[in-house]
Amino acid sequence: MLSIIIVIAIIVLSIILAGIGAYVVIHSTEEKEEVKPVIDVSGQYAVVVRPARESLTAVKPSEASLRSWLETQEQLSTEDREAYIRNWNATLEETIKTIDEGDKNGIATYRVEIGEKGKKYCTFINEDNFITREQIRNHAEILPPYVLGCDCRLLPKQPWENPSKAGWKAIMPTHGSSYDVPDWRQLA
Repeated sequence: MLSIIIVIAIIVLSIILAGIGAYVVIHSTEEKEEVKPVIDVSGQYAVVVRPARESLTAVKPSEASLRSWLETQEQLSTEDREAYIRNWNATLEETIKTIDEGDKNGIATYRVEIGEKGKKYCTFINEDNFITREQIRNHAEILPPYVLGCDCRLLPKQPWENPSKAGWKAIMPTHGSSYDVPDWRQLA
């Protein structure tokens, strides 16, 4: 009789331990599946890149920095200062949107359309320029806006635009790995 009770106790204990083990395994698997890092891909060959917003905010001045510098420009009215900030933010958002859409559509090259105001400041860019997605990943400072009031825009470089490769010029670093990007503390 005692041996039957011991066997039953062992079986019940085994079932309980198996249930606890299954519970632990199931819940640890769910936790691992929930923690999935977001990976952003670029281009046809899926190079892992930082999101455009993260790249640009790392190298472009913050709105607080813009406001602080604009406050030192006594010749500007409050409305002018706000207009410069709105223009800067709109250009920055347009650049981010262009890159994000390009990443979704497999665009690997872009060009900067130099506006009339930007010609004075953007001497590091040729009219027939192009920028690769890898350059953007490594040197987001080469993206517009460049100065306050800048009217340059980033556009995808489409294959049918200027099909002659001789017509496109890469934006090249001038001092090893740095670009002659203008200081943003200027008014266009």
